[in-house]
Amino acid sequence: MALDREQRLTAWLRTQPGFGERCEITSLQPLAGGQSSELLSLACRRAPELPEERFVVRFEQRGNQLFLTPDIVREYRMIDGVARNSAVPVAPMMGVEETGEVLGAPFLVMRHIQGRAPLGRPSMHVQGLLTELDAPQRTTLAFNGLEAVAGIHAIDWRRSHPFLAAPTEDGRGIDRHLRQLAVWYRWATAGRAFPITDQALDYLQRRRASLHDEGDVLLWGDARPGNILFEPDQSIAAVLDWEGALVGPRSLDIGYWIMMDRFHAEMIGIERLPGWPSEAEVVRHYSDVAQAEVHDLDYFILLGAFFIATTLIRATDLGIEAGRLPADTQMAHANTATQIVAEGLGVPVPPLSPEFSAHRGLASVQGARG
Repeated sequence: MALDREQRLTAWLRTQPGFGERCEITSLQPLAGGQSSELLSLACRRAPELPEERFVVRFEQRGNQLFLTPDIVREYRMIDGVARNSAVPVAPMMGVEETGEVLGAPFLVMRHIQGRAPLGRPSMHVQGLLTELDAPQRTTLAFNGLEAVAGIHAIDWRRSHPFLAAPTEDGRGIDRHLRQLAVWYRWATAGRAFPITDQALDYLQRRRASLHDEGDVLLWGDARPGNILFEPDQSIAAVLDWEGALVGPRSLDIGYWIMMDRFHAEMIGIERLPGWPSEAEVVRHYSDVAQAEVHDLDYFILLGAFFIATTLIRATDLGIEAGRLPADTQMAHANTATQIVAEGLGVPVPPLSPEFSAHRGLASVQGARG
């Protein structure tokens, strides 16, 4: 069966301009790291006399997906459009198979990029890349990441990604985003009550009318250091994970960056490492580089936490279905994202569920602090 898979992929690769009819696969292995889709590490030679090259195969998630409507072709077009219309580093796109007939699900192939990302578990301030740097290097790394966000926002999306344009009566990007979030959330909750996030969705919809009237820019949609591969000198090798890209107010990406910063620090009782920018420094540096102000950050921080909380509702259901989590787990109700949401709403903050603490590896952090 594995050989058949390689044969089918080889035949498809030979139809792609970037590979050619002499392409041979030398290795095809599962690759860890894809939280919302399956990844494969692909090594091949585009001709026998050429050196081996490395690529990544990223599948569209089907069946047990986190998101309601995964679309690998859209992600391919997002990344390719960024590559063709900006200096923001991304993994070069090598091809996309949209029918699912070759490997059972649609997939894209991108060039493998060498680099390191800050670890997400238990916290980037506890282990991994940031712990190996000194304070000035951490500042450089964070500011380089924010400059990449500003570079994304500077792209003329109507030219680079015209498929993101919507009819004028559809409203601004934030309106479309809130409508799509509501549909996804109701699908994920499946009629069940989730008191904290139910209140959050109501709040986000009611507060929309009072937001500052920012124009639409191209948004990354998952703006955080953990989605960036860095070079040894803290420059950026590639910006990853574009499945949530959209158009909307620039404050959405900055609020999400700040929310994820809290997710890794004070919400789990961890101090930021020396040199890592404060929230005020994040806003100031981004605004200086982008030559633009951000607004309503409390709103967008809560919006970002609501997004993560919804993914955790789905992840919890999938964990229960797979037998990894007990049926009575409170992980979907009591996690770091719902804590941030509860703080933003001014309602009681739930203690973390034991399963969420285990999922994030927080026991080791608490033990080290104890």
